[in-house]
Amino acid sequence: MPKPWRVLDSRINYSDRYLTHRMDRCETAHGVVVEPYHVIELPNWVNMVAVTDDARVLMIEEYRHGIGEVVFGLPSGTVDPGETDPLRTAQRELAEETGAEALHWVQTGRMFPNAAVNSNTCFSFLATGARITGETSFDEAEDIETVPVPLEELYRCLLARELRMTAMHLVGLHEAGLYILTSGDPKMAELREILAPLYSPS
Repeated sequence: MPKPWRVLDSRINYSDRYLTHRMDRCETAHGVVVEPYHVIELPNWVNMVAVTDDARVLMIEEYRHGIGEVVFGLPSGTVDPGETDPLRTAQRELAEETGAEALHWVQTGRMFPNAAVNSNTCFSFLATGARITGETSFDEAEDIETVPVPLEELYRCLLARELRMTAMHLVGLHEAGLYILTSGDPKMAELREILAPLYSPS
């Protein structure tokens, strides 16, 4: 069975409020020294599939500078310093980005965005009974538009591999769909009726 590397030395090359770049000197279980090994320390992330009572998913469009494009995706964000419960972060981010709140929440996933070089964890949630109850509250550089999409239309595009989105958002959609279909949660009955024919076409 593979064994963890031993860290011989570690230093911070750069750090600000967004990320920390760490450089490690490591030794593998077979005695191979790896130097430098770059690690990007990032805060944990959350994303959510928020579904309204009329079976629409609150998606967003937002400019993402890494690729220089406006991207379609899920409401999402980072766990702020002092926040210890990813669910509370998800509820805050949904309110800030869409002005919505939701009655029922369930965590559908916990994953590592890139375990090779990133230190953080991404938590995915499904929120049902979502409705817009207030105003959005964007960060200074944010410009976000809420786009409600019918659940059936969204998952038809997902299963046809037509969605071009952030990878963690695609995973979040798949996890929410699997929860709806397989959990047996009675709150999911109406949504299950919508998705079941897409996953089991006649």
